[in-house]
Formats: sequence, structure tokens, C-alpha cells
Amino acid sequence: MATNPRNRSAGIGRYSDDPIGYCALGFSWLIVSALGLLPLAEASLHRSPSIAAPIVVAFFIAVGSGAILRRKYSWVGVALHIYSQIAIWLSLFCASLTMVLIWLAP
Repeated sequence: MATNPRNRSAGIGRYSDDPIGYCALGFSWLIVSALGLLPLAEASLHRSPSIAAPIVVAFFIAVGSGAILRRKYSWVGVALHIYSQIAIWLSLFCASLTMVLIWLAP
């Protein structure tokens, strides 16, 4: 499907051929999701779940991927990307930490 050059200059359809942006987006979501499930891995290694390191790593992954995606998307899109990655990490982390605490409760 060919795009109209006039639409391309107006910004319409410019994201369809950006494999690096899609890879950065997918990889950052994969890392943040894995960090959210980290308490389950720590419990299987018989370690107490920590929160400090995953918070720092998740924050820098979200902001770093937002900085990479800034050239392709608007500020609103980047802000929503960062906010949603932190929210998804937090929800996965809390859910997996709850499962670990219930599992290890006497």
C-alpha cells in the first residue's frame, strides 16, 4: 500500500516503517514485565524479595525507552508510555509479591 507523499510530510503514516522504534518499544515492555515478576524468581531462589533495585531499573528502563521513542512520537505519547510502563511494573510487582507472601505465609 503506497502512501501519499503529501500525507507523509504532514506526519500521517510515518510510523509504519520504523522497526527500531517497535523493537525498542517491545524490548522495554518485555524488560519491565520481567522486572514485575521478579519477586517470584527471588522466592524460588529462597531469597527475600527486594524492592529497591527493581524500582530503579524499571524507572530507568521506562525513561530511557521514552527518550529513544521521543524522536518518533509526541510528548503526550512518550509521557503515556513512561506512565503506563511504571503502572504495569507496579501492578505486576504488587501481584507477584502478594503471591509470594501468601505462598510463604505459615
